[in-house]
Amino acid sequence: MDNEKQKVQIKVERHKWADEIAKEKQKRKLITITVLAIVVSFFVGWQAKGLVNTPSILRGTSSEMERFEQVYDSVLSNWYFSKDMEDPAKEIIDNAIKGMLERNGDIHTSYMTGEEIKQFNDSINRNFVGIGVQYMQVDTLNIVTDVFKNSPAEKAGIIAGDIFSKVNGESTSAGEEVLKNILGEEGTVVEIEMIRNQEPITFSIERAEISALVSGKIIDNNVAYLNISSFGRTLSEVTEEHLKDFKAAGADSLIIDLRDNGGGYLNTIQTMVKLFLEDGQIAYQEKFSDSKTTSYTVKGSKAAEYKFKNVVVLVNENSASASEVLTLALQENIGAIVVGNTTYGKGTVQNQVEFKDSSSLKVTIAEWLGPNGDSINGVGIKPDELVLLPEIFYARFPDLGTLEIKYDTVDEGVQYAQKALSYLKFHTGRTDGYFDSATQDALQSYATSNGFNYKGVITSDVLKQLYSSVLADWAMNRTEVDNQLHKAIEVAKR
Repeated sequence: MDNEKQKVQIKVERHKWADEIAKEKQKRKLITITVLAIVVSFFVGWQAKGLVNTPSILRGTSSEMERFEQVYDSVLSNWYFSKDMEDPAKEIIDNAIKGMLERNGDIHTSYMTGEEIKQFNDSINRNFVGIGVQYMQVDTLNIVTDVFKNSPAEKAGIIAGDIFSKVNGESTSAGEEVLKNILGEEGTVVEIEMIRNQEPITFSIERAEISALVSGKIIDNNVAYLNISSFGRTLSEVTEEHLKDFKAAGADSLIIDLRDNGGGYLNTIQTMVKLFLEDGQIAYQEKFSDSKTTSYTVKGSKAAEYKFKNVVVLVNENSASASEVLTLALQENIGAIVVGNTTYGKGTVQNQVEFKDSSSLKVTIAEWLGPNGDSINGVGIKPDELVLLPEIFYARFPDLGTLEIKYDTVDEGVQYAQKALSYLKFHTGRTDGYFDSATQDALQSYATSNGFNYKGVITSDVLKQLYSSVLADWAMNRTEVDNQLHKAIEVAKR
């Protein structure tokens, strides 16, 4: 996500076979999938004026377009590997458009097919029929990271740290396969086998309508807690219901948790700020390529109904875009205190243009600025109270493959294990990646406590087990171990 450092590259090309391409698409990766998930961006919503139908993708008679058409016709007619495509004409054009946009230096301007844009919008709105879990793919494992409150999965007994093994009797490895098999018609049953502590557990779960935009509760002495996962269309309505409940319960301070919230719709921001800001206050500004700036000023405020003594906003390095807009709006208008880590720094606005085949172009049209006119693009929002989570949550998961890391060696995999063991309270020693006797003892103690056979070397399976344990502990004991939330509560009670 960060801008890559400039590199000097010598380009050597060779043609790739179809099976090579397929293998490359299956490279080991670490991705979060929220039962629909793709990373979301902050862009101008589905307004009539923002939707444009175009009769043709190729237009004009310029020499540049003629050159493009000649290349396209030649590839379509002669390229050997087009035989592996289901619809060569469409796929070659799709790839050409994506290539044009991917090389322009703006990662937020992109082209999406009809299916991709549907997934994109579904991921923002967080309304779907499924079981209600969030999971992460690590290599070929799909590990549950969160279970939504009152969801079918929670009622069935699935917990964070469980590992998907089978869905409807079929083994699963790719995250997309799990997603495809979990989703279905409301009221239908899905059979799921999970691995917990290396033992299989089977669940029969009835699919239901899931809404995962926001959750809320009273957590400590009249401190209300609101966790917003995405800025979907119905967020402001659902949020207002929570605020009503908070005030009825006597809450006088509010924590808004925007950690790992990647953004959503601009229209949603415009309705959300009405719950907190007064009429006439500036929520954000937009600066266009001609240097003209426009401001969004609150009208129809409901803030008088939902006054809180203190408002605290929790953010981290994955809080982006719409999350950052709301954070600055609250910080600069009502003095909200920001707690956590520096945010991602996405300070641009995208407009979405839809074509006749349902594909869409998402193009950057402006830079957004805070109420005071400041840009956060590329730098993020620095918190008033900097609080970091334990080291393991910032550690990269190593891809060991078949490697076995032996005692008395130095490796990134050892460092990951040490940080995980430290978090799990099995290790108090070094975390620099040297495999010493204290690390060996900690691994053996951990293995004994968790009932699996440790053979004295660190393997991919050992790291996966540690990762699963960290996620499970975080989910089950979050109230005790979430030091960012602890600081937010402390600030809210001042």
